[in-house]
Amino acid sequence: MKVELLPSFIAKLQFVLERIAEDKKSAAHAFRREILRECQSLSEFPYRCRRSIHYNDDTIRDLVFKGWIVIYKITDESIKVFALTKYEDYKDEIEQ
Repeated sequence: MKVELLPSFIAKLQFVLERIAEDKKSAAHAFRREILRECQSLSEFPYRCRRSIHYNDDTIRDLVFKGWIVIYKITDESIKVFALTKYEDYKDEIEQ
């Protein structure tokens, strides 16, 4: 099955890579290489990742990668990778 990286995912990945590169360029290159490898590996077993916590749809899945969540949709023809997000802790704001 073909894995498609949608523009929304690519834009967010580029943003994240730029932030990582500000600290260490080699880390940004490694992160890019590893996350893209994980995305491509979805073609072998697309249902191996958990059902998305963000959507009520069995065809939308969350690939957890180094604290980041890659969100993708499984269709008959392909796997569409459309989002990259990270857990953010708002606990301190709620307690104020």
